[in-house]
Amino acid sequence: MIKAMKFNNLTLGIIGLGQIGVSLAAGLKGKVKTIVGFDIDAHTEEFCLSAGYIDTSETLDEICQMADVVAIATPVDQVGIIASRILNSRGKPLAVFDVGSSKSIINIELSAHPERSKFVSSHPMAGSAEHGAVNASASLFSNKLVYICDEHLCGSQALDLVTGLWDLLGARVEFIDSNQHDRLMANVSHLPQLVSYALANASVDKNSCISQTMNAASSGFDSMTRLAKSSANMWLPIVRQNKENILSAIAEFQKQLNQIEMAIRRNDYQTLQSLIVKANSIRNTFENQQNQNILNHGKRKVNS
Repeated sequence: MIKAMKFNNLTLGIIGLGQIGVSLAAGLKGKVKTIVGFDIDAHTEEFCLSAGYIDTSETLDEICQMADVVAIATPVDQVGIIASRILNSRGKPLAVFDVGSSKSIINIELSAHPERSKFVSSHPMAGSAEHGAVNASASLFSNKLVYICDEHLCGSQALDLVTGLWDLLGARVEFIDSNQHDRLMANVSHLPQLVSYALANASVDKNSCISQTMNAASSGFDSMTRLAKSSANMWLPIVRQNKENILSAIAEFQKQLNQIEMAIRRNDYQTLQSLIVKANSIRNTFENQQNQNILNHGKRKVNS
């Protein structure tokens, strides 16, 4: 039985050794028996081996024969293909999970698979604009929310294993429908990413040079364009998979920006003030919620 399984006897396979995949390895090092990694970049594998993040690097087929649990930490457009290949294997994985930020298409791709119950669709609300294995952190998931989508499609064995691993990483798990997840991510994750790209591009006035603009830029530019460092290789697949929800989020953003523009054009500073006060309230609510989540998670850890 899974509940009796000791995680320190478990072999974990990780497909994709970027920031998220290697942070999984770093956070679980010493808490599981063995960590086996795979990446299409041999130099990345060598780095992870020399840094001690993984114990060995193997092919995908070899990982299917070795691992009790396999984590897929690749761009989202590869998750369904890789998950199907693992689930089709005659290997030993008891559970397979991903970490992608769009879910509906992946779950549709796997919906008819006879081994679907072994797949756990998860998404940690963690990471940074810095990418690659060199930016991994063992504490990346500590006190962070992890969504698990459509848990009713998961077998209890797979679900127990994956939630147990997230618990070992110090994360808190919540369950959500995949369609609801994707709508939510479009608003709070995907839209901010695209706005950051747009703001970085808009910041350089057509009549000024980029060096002059960057010389004047300070903390406001820094905080608002931090996400603009994120790779197109990661974000183009997300946009393709969550296109309609993202377009809806962009439309709402344009509506809000238009309200601000019209208030300025009409010298309607009372309306502008109300929009700013509303935004202040939303930001304060966010900060309070984050602090409360950390406090509640700390209490659960103490009581467990």
